[in-house]
Amino acid sequence: MNIPFIPALYTSSREDTDIDLLVMHYTAGPTVNDCIDIFRNPARSVSCHYIVGMDGEIVQMVHDQDCAWHCGVSTWEGLEKCNSRALGIEIVNWGRLERKGTEYYVWPDEYGQSYAGLPPVYSDNGWWAPYPERQIDGVIALSRRLIETHRIPLKNVVGHSEIAPGRKIDPGPLFPWCDVRNRLGIGHV
Repeated sequence: MNIPFIPALYTSSREDTDIDLLVMHYTAGPTVNDCIDIFRNPARSVSCHYIVGMDGEIVQMVHDQDCAWHCGVSTWEGLEKCNSRALGIEIVNWGRLERKGTEYYVWPDEYGQSYAGLPPVYSDNGWWAPYPERQIDGVIALSRRLIETHRIPLKNVVGHSEIAPGRKIDPGPLFPWCDVRNRLGIGHV
């Protein structure tokens, strides 16, 4: 894979912690460039290793051997502070939408910005932006490479909501976990 690298502003050392966790996020935004701008904004102390666009485009912002700031307060299998052991993939997707009449709106700005994407889907008591198939193909190809390179246990391919329950909801109810896990060879974990 030929993946362009654009450095994020905030990274740190893993301090010799092995990579054994792969975390899926959504961007709550419309484009790869919007996400890049966030990770290069000195006022936003966040970063992630990879971004996957709607068309499957992949950009890397933090080297695998470095710690990105994407998990926040988190726990997986009894271990806290997941950033030091995780790789993070940001998937371009608006996430939760707000329906007002026949129109849909996106966060932030109190759901004031109009949504113009794939037709929203009602799931889990709300409206959500779906993930295009080409994007999921990109997520799977990247995930396979990372799992193989770092020998990440398949049971440790998780969503942000799984490591930060009650605090985070991404990648949301429309992320096709069943398809992704089957295609990665995980099955039902």
